[in-house]
This record gives sequence, structure tokens and C-alpha cells, in this order.
Amino acid sequence: MSESLRPRRRPNRLGWGIGILLVIGGLVAGFFWFNRNPSSTNPRLNYALTRPQRGPISAVVNASGTIQPQQVLDLTFTSSGLISEVLVKIGDTVSAGQPLARLDTRDLELRVEQSAAQLAQAQANLDRLRAGPTEADIAAADAQLAQAQAQLRQTMGNVTEQDLAAARAQVEQARANLERLLGGPKASEVIQAQAQVDQAIAALQSQRDSLSAAKTRAESQLFQAANTLRDRQAEYSRIYNDNREREQQLARFGQSLPQSALDNEAAALRAVQNAEEQMRQAQVAYEQAKQAEITGIAQAEAQVRSAQANLDRVLAGADRDQIAAARAQLAQAEANLNKLLGDQRAGSLAAAQAAVASAQANLQRVKAPPSDADLASAEAQVANARASLAQAQLALERATLVAPINGVVAEVNLEVGELYNAARPAIVLADLSGYYVDVTVDEIDVAQIAVGQQVILTLDALPNLELRGTVARINPLSTVQSGVTAYIVRIVTNDPPAAVRPGMSASADIIVAEKSEALVVPRRAIRAERGQFFVDVTADPGLCEVDIAQRPLQPVTQAIAVQLGLSNEQIIEITSGNLDENSCIYVPGIDARFNFFGGGPPPGVRNR
Repeated sequence: MSESLRPRRRPNRLGWGIGILLVIGGLVAGFFWFNRNPSSTNPRLNYALTRPQRGPISAVVNASGTIQPQQVLDLTFTSSGLISEVLVKIGDTVSAGQPLARLDTRDLELRVEQSAAQLAQAQANLDRLRAGPTEADIAAADAQLAQAQAQLRQTMGNVTEQDLAAARAQVEQARANLERLLGGPKASEVIQAQAQVDQAIAALQSQRDSLSAAKTRAESQLFQAANTLRDRQAEYSRIYNDNREREQQLARFGQSLPQSALDNEAAALRAVQNAEEQMRQAQVAYEQAKQAEITGIAQAEAQVRSAQANLDRVLAGADRDQIAAARAQLAQAEANLNKLLGDQRAGSLAAAQAAVASAQANLQRVKAPPSDADLASAEAQVANARASLAQAQLALERATLVAPINGVVAEVNLEVGELYNAARPAIVLADLSGYYVDVTVDEIDVAQIAVGQQVILTLDALPNLELRGTVARINPLSTVQSGVTAYIVRIVTNDPPAAVRPGMSASADIIVAEKSEALVVPRRAIRAERGQFFVDVTADPGLCEVDIAQRPLQPVTQAIAVQLGLSNEQIIEITSGNLDENSCIYVPGIDARFNFFGGGPPPGVRNR
């Protein structure tokens, strides 16, 4: 009983072809039988009789669409290069994280090594500053002081003109060095350091402007792609609704929709799919532009900080240790000159004392902590090197195309040794563990649909296969085509058989209500009159058991008022009225041999 009350499915074309041949054969046989039996003049009856039945009923909302994979990803490389490896082929099953293809990475690997070496060098310089002098540095300064102290106890030899000239030159040089330190940094050094800061700031602003412009262009292209998609969706919905309306009109006369109209509908659907792909590519370009803006600005800002730290170090000038060392050098040179010009012993003593003072100043300088400007400069160099290494590593990672999900390789557009062409996706990956169908439901029926409701899917290509699905979502926003308000409903189904292929046309019966026990009659038996529903029954209930050849041309009938309940395309529930399983229902305009509860159309009538 339950099988007979289910909604009628789309018929198998082969089965209909065989049925048509049987009908033609029956007509030919009837023609010969009529000629052999001229006394047979009983015309074909233009009505059918049936009895109400009890059993389950499901109220469904019918819709159609195209079955699509759960997810389809177009994978591309983010940079150009030679293809070195293609690790998969069409039809391969891959896991998330599995490498699919690689570019030639030798140049990228060298960049990573170079950036890592630069980072190590910058970090070592910073660590050396933070750690202060090493034991070797302090030992060298101590040795210099010990040597100066030993020199103090020594006397110098005879003095020559060359010694005097050299001593005077040393005094002038030491005095000039001290004056330079006391006078602060040179204007040329400040100008050069300031120019580097200004150049870094200008480069930062230029980077911001260019990257922002690139992001704006990508965003504009995304917006244009979205508008194009909406236009294609609107055109498809208009064609789809026009076809459905025309289909209903033609069905009244037993005709089907012309193939050209179906072709126009399929072309509009393909245009929607192409627009969806263009929008996805525009979204990827926009995300890449945003990331490029973040990375580029971070690098430019690091350059600004490095240049500013250098400027601060130049403006800071000489510290106290450097000035003390310069004073000691001047005193040592003057003492050496005095020694040569005056009393040899006194001059030698003064020179030795100056040497000791110089060594002591040098030891203090070595032990002193680094300045803030030196630390800032070293930290900026480390940050810049770290950013360069991260960028090089990212470029190397992106040279290997990795599967982001579990799926099946649907398309491979790569050849080893060729230069990668970004105009086409490198690899197309499809998740075939589940499928979805997006169907359009008008505003009258959508109120009956809820997320989680069960759905029966049938495919034109596989008429004997039924897929079980559920309603996954209902778009909150409506679309209006040709004055009809409709909503997109997504239906999902998991673990489909291997015979199911993406792109197959699917019909969906969304079960919105069910009863396990109901009194049902064919929908064609219901007629409406002045707001009331009626069922015509024969005055003789036993007429349903009479052979068709013995039935009258027009039986006596009476109208029974009824109240209706659940319904689908084939049957309808009677909730009240003077009907039971013994009533004999009269249905005019139907071939007498038609079985209302057995499925299939009457002879000569094509099911849509």
C-alpha cells in the first residue's frame, strides 16, 4: 500500500518508448479484432472508477535542480615558475595536506638561506650589544693598560727632527679629533642620516598607496563579479520560471516544453556557474591583495625604524667615554711632544702617564653598556631580517601546491617543464563525499519547508535510484523573477553511490508532512464548486467491480461534499465526508483502465 501512495516519479524514457510500441501494437490488434467481430460496437469509456484506500500519505513540495559536489576548489600557485613535479592525476583520491604539484624551488631555497643568514648576523650583533663586552675584549683592554703602565717606567731614547715632526702631527691630530667630538656630528652626516629617514618614510607612503590601490582594484573586481553573478542568477530565474509556467500550460494539452526552451535554461544555468567561478577567483585575488598590503607595509615600517635609529645615533654624537679617550690621546701627544722638546726624562714620564690614562679610558669604554640608539638600530635590523626570512619561507611553501581538503582530483592543467600559466587553475579538487542540490521554491510553498526535513532525490540519468537527503538551509533573502517571489533551498545528501556524477539533473520531493494512516483518493477525483470540495460517487457502489466492457456509457452519480487534508501530486487525504473504502468514485475524462494508485499515466497521456 505504501508504495502505491508515494509521489509519482519521472518515467524512464526507455520504458515509455516500449509502452508506446505496446499501445500501437494493441491498436493494430484491436483493429483486426474489430474487423473480425463487426458486432463489437462498445465505444471506449471516457471515465474511470476507483475506490478510496487507507494507508500512509506524504505531503511533498516538488522542485528540481542540478546535483553538485559538496565542494569544488580551483587550486592555483601564487607565483609563476617552471613546473618541476606533478604528483597526482585525474581521478586520484587525495587527503588534506597532501602535496599535489611543485614548482622549481632552487631559487626560492637560496633566498631562504640568504635571509636566514642575514637574520642570524643581525641577531648576533644585537646579542653582542645586549651581552656587553666579552672576556676577550676586557682582557685586551687590561693588557693595553698594563702595557701603558709598563711604559710609564721606561724612558725614551734620543730625539730627532723626524720625532719632533711626528710628535707635533700627533698633537694636531689629537686636538682636531677632540674638537670634532666636542663640536658634535657633522652637518653632512646629519643630512645624510635625515635623508635616509625621509627616503624610508616616502617609501613607506608609496608602499601604502600602491598596495592600497591594488587592494581597491581587487575589491572593485570582486564587486563587479558579484554584480555579474546577480545578473546571471536573475536571468536564469526568469528563464526557469517562464519555462515552468509554459510547461504547465502545455501539459494541459498533453504537450511538452520545446527543446530550445530547455537549452536556453541550461545555457543560463551555465552562465550562473561561470559567474560564480569568476566571483570566487576575484575573492581569492582580493584576499591576496590584503595580505600583500600587510606584509609590504610591515617591511617598509621596519626600514623607517632602522633609518630613524641611525639618525638618532648620529645626532647623539660622542659619549663621555669617547671624549675622555680623545682628551687622553691629546694629553699623550702633548706629553710626548714636551718630552721631546724639554727634559727627556720628564717628557717620557708625562707621556707614559698619558698612555696609562688613555688605556684606563679605553677599558671603561669597553665595559660600559651599549647606548639606546645602538640598541634601537640593532633591533630594527633584526626585525627587518626576520620579515625578509618569513617572506622567503612563505614563497617557498607556496611553491608546493597542497590539497586543503580530502577529495578527488577532477582536473590537472600542468605539465612538467612548462612555465606555469595562472590563467587556468592548476588543479581542480572536488569533494565527492557528499552532494547538494539548490532548488527554487516559491513563496507559497516555502512556508512549509524547514531545515532538517527529509527529501527524496531522483536523477534523470538514474531513474531507478533514489537518494535520501535533508534540507540544509533556506536562503533568508528572496529573489523575484517575472513577478514571482521565490527562495533558494539547499538539499544535501551524503555517501552517494559511485554512479552519481556532478551536474546530473535532479528532482526533489521535500516531505513537509506525513501520516501513517489516512483515507485517500486520487487528486483528479476532487472538484471545487463555490468554495466547497466535492467527490462524485456512483449510485451503485458495486459498479467498481463490473468489467469495463459491461459498464454503462454514463453511470448515475451523486456529489459528496468532503474536507481535505494532506496531498501530493497523486493523491489527497479526505478528513471528513460520507466516503469510505466501499464507495465507488467516478473520475470523468480518464481512460477507464487507468490505475490511480499504481503509478504511471493513462494511455495516451504523458507524465511530466
